[in-house]
Amino acid sequence: MPHLLIKSTMKQVYAGFPKSVVLGLLLAILLANGIATYLDYAIIPNITRFISVLVILTLYYTKQNQMASVFLCIFLFLFLGDTFYVFNFGQLSDKLSTTFYLGSYCLLTFVLLGKLKRIKYEGLVSVYLILVLLLNSYFLYMLYGLLKDSFTDTINLVLYICRGITLIGMAFFAFAIYLSKETTQSINFLVMVCCFVFSDVLSYICDLYVYYWVFDFIGNMLHVASLGIFYVYVSNHHKIVKVRGRDVERESAYIIKGTGRLSV
Repeated sequence: MPHLLIKSTMKQVYAGFPKSVVLGLLLAILLANGIATYLDYAIIPNITRFISVLVILTLYYTKQNQMASVFLCIFLFLFLGDTFYVFNFGQLSDKLSTTFYLGSYCLLTFVLLGKLKRIKYEGLVSVYLILVLLLNSYFLYMLYGLLKDSFTDTINLVLYICRGITLIGMAFFAFAIYLSKETTQSINFLVMVCCFVFSDVLSYICDLYVYYWVFDFIGNMLHVASLGIFYVYVSNHHKIVKVRGRDVERESAYIIKGTGRLSV
């Protein structure tokens, strides 16, 4: 079938690139974005940001056949957010971009909520979580004080505040899960969330206060890096699910099925 042929071809092309070439390509993209941002040539950073999700999804589906619906929706929302961010047609584009980013962050928080029941609140973990919660609350209060005078549009103010609350909540939950169990997946998620947070903070600074090309460049690269880390997280998640599914199948092969009633 055509789609299987395309997938097989993409696998061969992807496997043909050595890691040194991939690393060199990433460094070239990083350098090109830095120079373009410094020269105020926005088309290269915009193209990089716009195609990032498309490239990541292409690479993902060359290796795996399916993706959980929640992860696919997150990628879709991030892509739409990037689209309206790059092709900015005024205040409506800003609102749509912020709304789609907010939707993706809410879904990421939803993914974390399923893991909270496994957290053990004991010892230093509880102390760290209380300190982080207090710091986040203070940061949110300061953020509101700074933003409320920078907006004339109430809808934009509400969207930015909701986005900030969601980011802070997501960072808090990710840190709590990381403290509870220091796995590769929890570290990946925490780093991804930190990239999203710092990227958005730098974007706020450039959009609302003072534009500095270094902040713009770092913010864009952190956003792209967070997408890459999320790709790694999703790939690892589905690999773990496959391994667990095979283990369950192997164990079930040794189970003798009874009638469901114990005879004495």
